[in-house]
Amino acid sequence: MRVERSVPGGRRAVTRALVTAFVAIALVAVAVCVVLMVMLNRVGEELDTVREDGRAVRDGLSLALSVREHYVHEAHTVICGDREQVQAHRDWIERLRVGVAELSLRVPRSERHRLAHLLRVSERLDRVFIDELLPAALEGDDETVHEAHTEAERLSEQATDDADAVVRALEARMDQTRRGAERASTVAMVTAWGGLAIVFLMVVTFSLRLRSAIFRPLQLLAEAAGQLGRGEEVTPISPLGRGEIATVAHAFDAMAQGIREREKALVESERMAAIGQLAAGIAHEINNPIHIIRGYLKTMMQEVEGGLALEELQILDEEAEACQRIVDDLLAYARAPQLELRELDIQALLRDVADRLRNTTPGATIDVDAEPRTLQADPVRVRQVVSNLLKNAFDASPEDQEVRVRGEEIDDGYRITVSDCGPGIPVAEREHIFEPFHSRKADGAGLGLAVCRAIVRAHGGTIEASHPEQGGTDMVVELPSAPKAGRTG
Repeated sequence: MRVERSVPGGRRAVTRALVTAFVAIALVAVAVCVVLMVMLNRVGEELDTVREDGRAVRDGLSLALSVREHYVHEAHTVICGDREQVQAHRDWIERLRVGVAELSLRVPRSERHRLAHLLRVSERLDRVFIDELLPAALEGDDETVHEAHTEAERLSEQATDDADAVVRALEARMDQTRRGAERASTVAMVTAWGGLAIVFLMVVTFSLRLRSAIFRPLQLLAEAAGQLGRGEEVTPISPLGRGEIATVAHAFDAMAQGIREREKALVESERMAAIGQLAAGIAHEINNPIHIIRGYLKTMMQEVEGGLALEELQILDEEAEACQRIVDDLLAYARAPQLELRELDIQALLRDVADRLRNTTPGATIDVDAEPRTLQADPVRVRQVVSNLLKNAFDASPEDQEVRVRGEEIDDGYRITVSDCGPGIPVAEREHIFEPFHSRKADGAGLGLAVCRAIVRAHGGTIEASHPEQGGTDMVVELPSAPKAGRTG
């Protein structure tokens, strides 16, 4: 079953960081552009208003100048005493009305009354000129001319003042609009530079974050890959980075672990091949002499009636048997276990192995508590494993302590636990107890547990040592209901 690893920040953390960075920078840039467009549009509108007010000021000045020029024409007409300028005066009044009407649409509302007043004064001035001043001048009535001229002069000054006031109002509004355009331009410039500064800071910030989240982990990953390629020992690099980088780091660690395991398996395979070649070469060279020696020893022991000689012969036979057992273990380890699968009553097998050990080992106390279960297994090989574990448990336990055997059903299999009451296995040796030629016994060859592991693995199971709090050692074997295809011989 595949185990999902927890990845810091989620499996898409780097993608999210990149998207967040680009989106944030893009949003800030778009916001700055929008503000700049708004401000520049405002500046354009303000400049259009300034230009329009400039044209209005020009028209206002023309209006004021026209009033003054008209008064000059009136004075010229009175002095010369002719009526040739009367029609021009009528045309001027009409043009004045048109000019006032057009200008009233472009001046501030507060100044429109001045234009209306200017038009009324100009019309009054026109009546004074036509009805009073010009007739009196033609008739030579100096007194009436003086009075009418005084009134015309006053009206002309009023009209001029109104025109000048309108011009000043337009100039004031134009100046205010110009200052508004300058402020908008300043705001646009500040916004542009501020936006550029913010974008630059964001780019620097996100670059540093990406360097920390991506580039530095990738550099460490590349260094670890280089060490792995050179065959050097590589320590696990996880946890490293976030998101996709962490996933790659986990995958790299898994790959490195797999390579180490395959290298270890290859070394073990080469060792087994070497052992097999050695065992095949020495099997006949050692076993045949040992059989002959033991045969002679048994004959001699039958002829000796007792005493020291018989005891010494028995010692020699035991040592020869030990040599024979070492050779057998060596051969068993060197050969890949070939299984002959049958239906196996595991509960009955555990009890039978315990009974045989009680009969052959004086004072052996074994407590068996096994659940019934039928497995597809090799009875001879499983018996070999259980017997070996029980013998090791007795060797590790004090004489007055019992050895416990537990059997229980598990998901699609069976678990066997052999517990002793010994001192336990030192931490430094726990990783090596299943290696060949590693033994804690003075007379051991170090092949028993290695053979057990080979047999259990051939069944598709596992074997490991655990260390309960109450002391001692638990050897735990888990066997499947049936070995996977391809494991039988």
